[in-house]
Amino acid sequence: MSKNLYYKNYPYSRGQLTFFAKEIKEAGGFDELMIRKQALEAREDSSFILTFDNIEEYKEKYLSGVYETLCPFFNTKVPYSFWSQLYIAIKRKKELRKLL
Repeated sequence: MSKNLYYKNYPYSRGQLTFFAKEIKEAGGFDELMIRKQALEAREDSSFILTFDNIEEYKEKYLSGVYETLCPFFNTKVPYSFWSQLYIAIKRKKELRKLL
């Protein structure tokens, strides 16, 4: 079992960080992935952070599979704030930065 890497209050596994880095790369960048994950909305020349009143519905849709163990730590109506912590954790790990 891989050791969890704690950043702030989130226990990320190496697998989660690696998977997220690959998602970012496939999407073409962090903001593009956040649009796919409905954490950002692109309008004209700007991006807007989205909020969700029903966080259980959001978790069911976007925190499945590799991210499922993070569900108890997702307690925000602002998904961008959750995903950005995962992004920061990747940026702090030298070996994972190469994946971006």
